[in-house]
Amino acid sequence: MMYPWQVEQWQQFTQYLSSQRLAHANLISGPAAIGKLEFCLAYMQRLNCTQPNKENTACGECNDCRLFSARTHPDVRMINVDEEVEQIKIDDIRELNKFMSLSRHIGTYKAVCINQADLMNINASNALLKTLEEPPANSIIFLVSHHAESLLATIKSRCQIWKFPLPSVKQALDWLQQQDRSVDWKSLLPGAGNRPLLAMELYETGLGEERLDYYRDIHQLMHCKEKVTKISAKLQNEELQKLVGWQQAWCADLIRCHYKKEPVTLENPDIRRSLHSLVGRVDLQSLYSFWDKLIELRRFSSAPLNKRLFIEDMLVRCQEILEQPV
Repeated sequence: MMYPWQVEQWQQFTQYLSSQRLAHANLISGPAAIGKLEFCLAYMQRLNCTQPNKENTACGECNDCRLFSARTHPDVRMINVDEEVEQIKIDDIRELNKFMSLSRHIGTYKAVCINQADLMNINASNALLKTLEEPPANSIIFLVSHHAESLLATIKSRCQIWKFPLPSVKQALDWLQQQDRSVDWKSLLPGAGNRPLLAMELYETGLGEERLDYYRDIHQLMHCKEKVTKISAKLQNEELQKLVGWQQAWCADLIRCHYKKEPVTLENPDIRRSLHSLVGRVDLQSLYSFWDKLIELRRFSSAPLNKRLFIEDMLVRCQEILEQPV
């Protein structure tokens, strides 16, 4: 599936295929919830489609397309696509490496998708490097990530980078209104950072209010109006990866506000006022140090840890950025 705001990228990247300039390894990066994985899967299906249509998309009818849709194509492998995992481990990559070393069965290409590639632990990342350094012929690897900065530099340097921007407000609203005209998408979309798929998810699951509640607690914490222990008790049953993701988005937005008073792109534009209240109380270096720590915490967020202690450690480190001299 390809979304309307991805037409330009589709035309650009399918030219790589027709001109035989497609790299062995490709990193699809950009903000979360804009359809990067869906684009990747559509592209993978197109790779082996034997009867592409006039728009240069997969026909959906040939044998390769049917096998791909059924997830039974012998030349395709996917990690963290149909079943989400908390961490991509070395055994997953070893199996992938073994698959890549085998001859093709029926397809023109052997194709692999690693979704949320930043979830690879260090051992898995190092194992993947071997295949990236010695790529088999006619094999294509796609790494999809909205936290590409968390990937090893040695992995990124071996990939062609496919960057995906946010859709325009008009593109996002047009698509959302096609899905359900009874919803006030103009109010929901800004709170989703102009990410249409997130706006849809927040509406369907009610997580929008939960996210805002978390940021209200962070605001109170940073203004010394709430205690770490009280917040951690409230959050101790929540998914750690989700909380770290929210904290990373908050940190990234605060960094953006340091560079520009009114940044055009914020992941959480609905907490802009709260972010501005902190800009003069922290320095950029302390924020970057906290960001590095959040990347580390994200890697451990799927481990069997004491959730409350994990959350308290993250909140204390967040609070500590106020103690740095400005």
